[in-house]
Amino acid sequence: MTRPILRYASLGSGSSGNALVIEARCAGQTTRLLLDCGFSTKETEKRLARLELTGSDIDALLVTHEHDDHIGGVARFARRFGTPIYMSRGTYLSVLEHMHSCRGLDVFFCADHKPFELGVVQVNPYTVPHDAREPLQFTFKCQDLHLGVITDVGHITPAVVASLQNCHGLVIEYNYDAAMMAASTKYPPKLKQRIIGDYGHLDNQVAQALLLQLIHPNLHHVHAAHISQNNNDVTRVQQLLEEALSAQGIPFALACQNQGFDWFEVT
Repeated sequence: MTRPILRYASLGSGSSGNALVIEARCAGQTTRLLLDCGFSTKETEKRLARLELTGSDIDALLVTHEHDDHIGGVARFARRFGTPIYMSRGTYLSVLEHMHSCRGLDVFFCADHKPFELGVVQVNPYTVPHDAREPLQFTFKCQDLHLGVITDVGHITPAVVASLQNCHGLVIEYNYDAAMMAASTKYPPKLKQRIIGDYGHLDNQVAQALLLQLIHPNLHHVHAAHISQNNNDVTRVQQLLEEALSAQGIPFALACQNQGFDWFEVT
């Protein structure tokens, strides 16, 4: 019997746009999902081409929340390729109030801790604290392979930790360095407060504490994502990942804004 395959790649990660491709193969069937689409359709197609994919290869779009760097390209992409969209009802209602209208598209609602199937993938939405109307993050399973994603979260709750237990691959937000943020002159005080607040983003130390709670013998690789280009240091993020993972021999990498990262297989 052919073993199942679950792999993922980033088209880009950061405040200028986010998109993550999840691909699963099982029993002769392939399912490809796009988690968020914060790029124009043209740019998304260009980035998919790096993975030898086209927009027509995407079976469904999943949306975490209504912020532009995650949803900005969703409606146009869906219209062009006829792709169904999955989001929370709160995200949809917020979208209707802004420019990214999804009227006339195939939109399906998902909700906290209500798993559903997309092809050979089981999708598990879970709620996170973020300054959006009904934000969700997701984990993905193909048989016994398990990928967890956590970005755009202001603080860590027991439900977040529980949702990400026993993942074989993890994508975790290391958004900002607290000292760099405090010293920044580029961001006005109101924006700083939004980012560092309980419904903003994770700083390096909180992300590191979360990762340490999630390490287990079958964790095979970790990606740091949504790294601020203005208020973080990739060298410091790399050092933190080394401190957490090197003793266990767990590989890791950093997602960047322009290139994301190439395919990684969950094993």
